[in-house]
Amino acid sequence: MQKDDLNTIKFAGIVCLACSMALAGVKGSLNGIQIRNAEMDRQVNILKALNPSFSPDGTALTEEQQDEYFLNAGVPKEWIPQYFDEFVTIETENLPEGVPSIEPGQAPEIYKLSNPEGELVAVGFYAEGKGLWSTVKSYVGLEPDLETIRGVTFFGHKETPGLGGECSKPWFQKNFQGKKLGENGEPLPFEVVKGKAPEGATSQVDGMSGATITGNGIERFLNKIYRSYNQDVFVAMRGATEE
Repeated sequence: MQKDDLNTIKFAGIVCLACSMALAGVKGSLNGIQIRNAEMDRQVNILKALNPSFSPDGTALTEEQQDEYFLNAGVPKEWIPQYFDEFVTIETENLPEGVPSIEPGQAPEIYKLSNPEGELVAVGFYAEGKGLWSTVKSYVGLEPDLETIRGVTFFGHKETPGLGGECSKPWFQKNFQGKKLGENGEPLPFEVVKGKAPEGATSQVDGMSGATITGNGIERFLNKIYRSYNQDVFVAMRGATEE
């Protein structure tokens, strides 16, 4: 082998090593930012479900502002940590087995939103289940009665854009607000119907055109996970409120 060839190989090796080290350094420096961004995205989804009716300084929000900040995920970034520092508490104790957690191996979590006067205004939980092509992730917020949906968000899926992917759109998620997953302490058979829900229906929402399987999947996992919480956690919470 010619000496020039050896020098070329050595030079190429040095360049490859230097580039690899540089890329590893950049990746390491970005890890912290990626983790913070992922946590902020999670917190935004939780807030979309809890749907606060007040800003962090205690000012009441109009329905239009709530829609803009939470339904449309336009909440100011500086508000996010303020809500979690002052108004949102996260509980992991005495939760039922088998309900999903946000990460494998972690305990399930209950999210409680209180207003500036310290009154409970919403309770949220994580839910997930199979759609058509993928797992659909969700946070569900309930009114203090633990039966009426205050807000919901669907995200992190790979459903077909324009069909099942519509589950992430504000129009679909707003349909859930005010609907009921339970009544008088008992779960209701909640439905994502094919087409339009009957007028005045309390536990049915409009489906997505051409996305019956995705809608059925959402219906199935919401009913299943709500029942799991209602059998144990919500019963205890209602009892504590009545004492």
